[in-house]
Amino acid sequence: MQRLLQDLRYGARTLARNKAFTAIAVLTLALGIGANTAIFSVVNAVLLQPLPYKDPGKVVFLWTTMISQGVPISGSAAPDFREWRTRNRVFSDMAAYSYDYLNLSLPGEEPLRLQGADVSPELFSLLGVNPILGRTFLPEEEQWGLHRVVLLSYSLWQTRFGGEKNILGRNLRVGGQDYAIVGVMPKGMPFFDDLPRTDLWVPLSYAPKDEMNTRGNHYLSVVARLKPGVTIERAAVEMSAVAKQIERQFPENKGLGAKVVAVREQLVGDVRPALLILLGAVAFVLLIACVNIANLMLARATARQQEFAVRAAMGAGRGRMLAQLLLESLPIAIFGGVSGVTLASWGIKFLESLIPSDLPRFNPIAINTGVLVFSAAISLLTTLFLALAPALFASKGDIQETLREGGRGGQEHRGSGQLRGLFVVSEIAMAVLLLAGAGLLIKTFGALRHADPGFAADQVLTMRMELSPETDFPNGHQDAAIQFYRDLSERVDALPGVRGSGITTTLPLGFGMGWGKNLDVQGHAPPTSLDNVPIVRFQLSTPGYLPAIAARLRDGRFFSLDDSQTAQGAAIINETLARQFFPNENPIGKSIRMFPPTALLPPEARKPETWPAWRTVVGVIADMKDQAINRPAFPTVYAPYAQYHNEGWGGTIFAVRTTGDPLAASGMVRDQIHALLPNEPVAEIASMEQLLARSLSRARFSMLLLSIFAGLALTLAAVGIYGVMAYAVAQRTREIGVRLALGAQPRDVLGMVLLGGGKLAGFGIVLGLVGALILNRLLRNQLYGVSAHDPLTYIGVALLLGVVGLAACYLPARRATRVDPLVALRYE
Repeated sequence: MQRLLQDLRYGARTLARNKAFTAIAVLTLALGIGANTAIFSVVNAVLLQPLPYKDPGKVVFLWTTMISQGVPISGSAAPDFREWRTRNRVFSDMAAYSYDYLNLSLPGEEPLRLQGADVSPELFSLLGVNPILGRTFLPEEEQWGLHRVVLLSYSLWQTRFGGEKNILGRNLRVGGQDYAIVGVMPKGMPFFDDLPRTDLWVPLSYAPKDEMNTRGNHYLSVVARLKPGVTIERAAVEMSAVAKQIERQFPENKGLGAKVVAVREQLVGDVRPALLILLGAVAFVLLIACVNIANLMLARATARQQEFAVRAAMGAGRGRMLAQLLLESLPIAIFGGVSGVTLASWGIKFLESLIPSDLPRFNPIAINTGVLVFSAAISLLTTLFLALAPALFASKGDIQETLREGGRGGQEHRGSGQLRGLFVVSEIAMAVLLLAGAGLLIKTFGALRHADPGFAADQVLTMRMELSPETDFPNGHQDAAIQFYRDLSERVDALPGVRGSGITTTLPLGFGMGWGKNLDVQGHAPPTSLDNVPIVRFQLSTPGYLPAIAARLRDGRFFSLDDSQTAQGAAIINETLARQFFPNENPIGKSIRMFPPTALLPPEARKPETWPAWRTVVGVIADMKDQAINRPAFPTVYAPYAQYHNEGWGGTIFAVRTTGDPLAASGMVRDQIHALLPNEPVAEIASMEQLLARSLSRARFSMLLLSIFAGLALTLAAVGIYGVMAYAVAQRTREIGVRLALGAQPRDVLGMVLLGGGKLAGFGIVLGLVGALILNRLLRNQLYGVSAHDPLTYIGVALLLGVVGLAACYLPARRATRVDPLVALRYE
């Protein structure tokens, strides 16, 4: 222990005497550890920390599959959910839910449009989540008529009700009906992927003859808890067998299967690759930082050859040398780690401003115990790495030769020079890897920004409304709602600065509500079975919507006011649907129906009075990206609101094209809505450009962070090259003086130094390019519009590193040309 303390004091004095070295080493290490800690805090919160549910490893999602129809995963129908719940033998609990927008009316306040969810009573007990006030739903409250009870989120309870303790039993007006408050859920309770957060919950219940309670509507998310000892694989086999049983009993379920997915995989599976890539990238930054410090330590070891030789001559072995250097490295690692954690705490705030709004976050992104353990671990590994190279060098020197050198200062050992060169080559190679990855993501983001979404996003205002049949249109709500849409568009179109407006159920890029429906084309041979009937996307709109977003008409016409309730059914299709179903004919004038071919229906479903009418295709428009800009468009059918009487008239999105800033017109548009429906909540006001930017937020997040890390790597690599070349020039001062004394020209010395640095940079660039060609295949799923082997990116990175490398060599080279031969010949 005494020897340990002695070595520790000696190491501390050594670092104190070299304040510049210590400060540079600590700062460099702090940047690397801070960046790693900040990114790990995100990875820890999203991927590693347990989900805030009871025994989350036993919770799974259960989905419907329609493999033969090209739908690998889908929501489930309410009757199927009930069959699954009754027939399965592998789940202890099963529950279902769906998101819903609910209008909340409070006395003396403007109505609110809130994110809600319809849930089956078992859900909260399945998750192990208990209310902080009251109770959750009772099984009998799943029945229609007993369903008018509501649970509040903690946030809504605090912001709208002041955290009132006696709130239980109070009635709220939700969707025009009185609901009794029966409970308040805990603070910060995440509800799966609720983005935005869920504000209130109501029981999942169906009115008699509710179309959403039929086997054709697959919209429910189903969760279940595995019984003890049951694996996901066994549950998958069991539920596939149950799906087959239901298919045999109900022919309309032909081809429907079941898929079991672990809850974490379902919620974060699509973001895991991007986060792990960023974690790997920032690990390279830390490694480059460590290599730079190791180079500094190696330089110091060269200068301390006499000290090491004396220690060895007095009996100190390699282990003793390593222990001494470890203790000298330890303060650097500790101070670097503490400073890195401090930088990370600031970096997390920066990260939170960049994190996409749709990134699942069930736990807070913060420096907690797990993150501190991670930081401590990488600090200790750094200590070992920093001490290892100097220790190996110190133990390999020729003791007698070094002692004979006397006071002539440390002459660089050949092995030390090779190791320093290897360090530089490795950090340049790692910088190439990061720069190549960043370059590909920058090109991807550029391609996404300039990709054709199929519409014009500029100068378009969007807002959501949730019409309520009980309060807004108590008598004949369907016709009244259609008239409301017409009156609203007429009023808004007459406003100054407005060029057009319209209503839709679904905006492009995944904003809104869309349906998947069967398609039957009149005159085409029907499929051989029900499970082969094609499924297409279906949405509703008023006549002004498609022109308002500048959808491009390829053939035919847009909807007009003549496409009324009493007119012949009309439809507009996109180019993908036209190519798929009318490859060699003009689709205009063809008849289609959103229904399976009637010959394939089971006898009990062959009731003509329930069949939807045929629609005539009146127009073909260019594809608009449905889900994301980097995904192909689905085959899509657009129908007029006025001609669809079953669903979709309630949740609506209003789109308005303006001549100036669309957000500046939001107040005027909202006033026109309230002039027609004074109590109608208007929510989620945004420009279409904002929605487009939101859809690109994940790509922007990955691109920005990887670019920052690549910039750090490039800077550190340049510093590393400069340090090695500066040290090499210092070590060769006498040699350079001799060359100059013998007649060498400054340009010869300049070329000699630049050539030495250029070789190191060249080896590093070649090695990095080979590594990038191999590793960048991991980026394939993150790329769009650019190949993982894009030659221009790699050429650009090679040229950039070459220029930076030569620039880093130039200053030491210039210094070498100014060596005074007389001074150099006396240099030791």
